[in-house]
Amino acid sequence: MEIVLIRGLNPYFESSASANRYTSIIDGLIRNGANVTLIVTNGYNNISEFKLSGIKAPNSNLNIKYTITTFNHNIWLRRINGYLLSGINAWYSNFKLKRYFVEQQYDFLWLTNDATILHFFVRNHKKLNYKKSIIELNEFNDIYKQDGHISNPKQYKKAKDADETFLKAIDRIDLFAVMTQTLISYYKQLTTNKNAVFFHLPMTVDLNRFSEVKNSTLFRKPYIAFTGTYTNQKDGVDILIHAFGRIANDYPDYHLYLAGFYHWDVTMQKKLIDNYGLAKRITYLNVLDKETIPGFIQDAELLVLSRPDSHQAQGGFPTKLGEYLASGNPVCVTKVGEIPYYLEDNISAFLAEPGDSASFADAMQRALSDKKRAEKVGIKGKEVAQIHFNMEIQAKRLMEFLRSNL
Repeated sequence: MEIVLIRGLNPYFESSASANRYTSIIDGLIRNGANVTLIVTNGYNNISEFKLSGIKAPNSNLNIKYTITTFNHNIWLRRINGYLLSGINAWYSNFKLKRYFVEQQYDFLWLTNDATILHFFVRNHKKLNYKKSIIELNEFNDIYKQDGHISNPKQYKKAKDADETFLKAIDRIDLFAVMTQTLISYYKQLTTNKNAVFFHLPMTVDLNRFSEVKNSTLFRKPYIAFTGTYTNQKDGVDILIHAFGRIANDYPDYHLYLAGFYHWDVTMQKKLIDNYGLAKRITYLNVLDKETIPGFIQDAELLVLSRPDSHQAQGGFPTKLGEYLASGNPVCVTKVGEIPYYLEDNISAFLAEPGDSASFADAMQRALSDKKRAEKVGIKGKEVAQIHFNMEIQAKRLMEFLRSNL
């Protein structure tokens, strides 16, 4: 089976839970007999990726191609490529994409929710050399409309235009792999393609990434760990800071590390940290590389995600939660979206009410005050990941779904 995946950036050189999900799916499909061509449309994440491009791929059944050769390893380059050069980059990228489809026929064209890619698909889908199209969806298409999600008028217009392209594209797509049942119901009503076939593909994680992790010496122990984006609206970092502030005096040896992507909410968060007098006990690490993340998660005493209830949370499922659970460490997380479908309070995780720092502090207190119970909860949480989010199992299911629809 020949599958071509078009994606903005190469997930093998990204450090995010979303990128890890893509690499786990790709690797799983290859293990089940597929040949995968990955076409990258936005250039390189870093210099190392550029040096390795064309030299080696993570798997012999994976062929990686690039349409443009720009770099995106700092915020200024990303802005230049995303705004000043976006038109030129998109034109040349589309030109190269057409060339790649002339060279080979594919069984499946695997699309991602990227405006440039979907615009290319809408304009050229009848001319491309493939049998069926599929898209993987893990959140609502309209979250950009929510209060506080986008404040810049230019960014809002760009998101609105991208959404219009998305709505045109999904009416032309054959197969949908969707992360949650909530999103399946939503997208079934949104598409006008009555022949579209939907498949539930839960969050996936490569459990092998956490099976042979060496102890890290980079972080002061004991510590509580968070990974994600430093946002209040999406990941509730402000709630986490308030919760830690409530219990910090009870656990004076514990440090809170925040690893993730910058957001303008950090300014407000640092004021909260100063108000609690915790500047020396809460540290922003920014984005950790792919090799460091497993050890960072594995060595934590407690893993936390105080996600608030929102439109985005109701439809999606946090990929980082799967990585948390895969570590076998105890997890504190809020009861939002479909998380309670998989996790049980005090059994497989310590659950808290969303948007309630007192409730989240109580969940952290329950985890930290009884280590034996926390260890049991961590083991049960890992069992949940092995049953529901295991890349090996989900990749086999996806492969069977593709074969049945070819």
